[in-house]
Amino acid sequence: MISSFYSIGEYINDDTSKLHFPLHSHKQHEIFLFVKGDADFIVGNKKYSLEPGDVIISRAGEMHHIIHNSTCSYHRFVLMLAPEFFSRYHCEEYESFFLPSCNSNNKLAAKIVHSSGLYDTFFRYKKYSEEYIMDSGSPILIAIVTEMLYLINKISGISTTNIKNSLIKSVINYLNANYTGDISLDELAGNFYLSKNYLCRVFRKFTGITIHEYICRKRLTLVKELTAEGSTISDAAMAAGFGDYSCFYRAYVKEYGKSPRKNLF
Repeated sequence: MISSFYSIGEYINDDTSKLHFPLHSHKQHEIFLFVKGDADFIVGNKKYSLEPGDVIISRAGEMHHIIHNSTCSYHRFVLMLAPEFFSRYHCEEYESFFLPSCNSNNKLAAKIVHSSGLYDTFFRYKKYSEEYIMDSGSPILIAIVTEMLYLINKISGISTTNIKNSLIKSVINYLNANYTGDISLDELAGNFYLSKNYLCRVFRKFTGITIHEYICRKRLTLVKELTAEGSTISDAAMAAGFGDYSCFYRAYVKEYGKSPRKNLF
């Protein structure tokens, strides 16, 4: 079975004179192992000089490209990882480094890539996939990719709690700016390059309520403010993002346990 949540490939070019990689981004995370060559890697506004064994990680949505300094042989591995991989294979604890709020260095230096064993995992993946003719959905290959993610987080030494706090602040800021509009969970997760399950779980853990509950409470508060200023309940409900009165009615009853009256709150 082929896994749709990641792909990994080894690429070798003897001459880079005809290679051109424009600035681009992906919906997936890219983990790039530089084996051989003469190049620099650009991620966002950062430029990294590459040494054999360096790993460059471009998070989903980050603009990046490689610049070749000469035409010498170019050898690399590239792992493309869907944000949903972490929830699909139950390794969400390794997602921290890949969160948009991480703001960590994109480069893992060759010395620690080698000493940690991360370098070897790419070649071990190649060995198992080629010698034992395993496809990407094989439990053994999934385990090797998961090991890569574990090592990346271990090497980076980042604070998971601080990153998740920063993430939730960013999500709340987004909700505060857009709650009167039509916000879907798919859209919200997509904006932050996260799986829906992971986003919902982390949001509830840090706020004590669901994303839907947060949006409803923001909208109900706005209805209260608008009706206090003289708006009708129907007009206020529409302006707050409920869509129609029946949506407002259901949210009000669920929150307050009673039907809305003239003095709503």
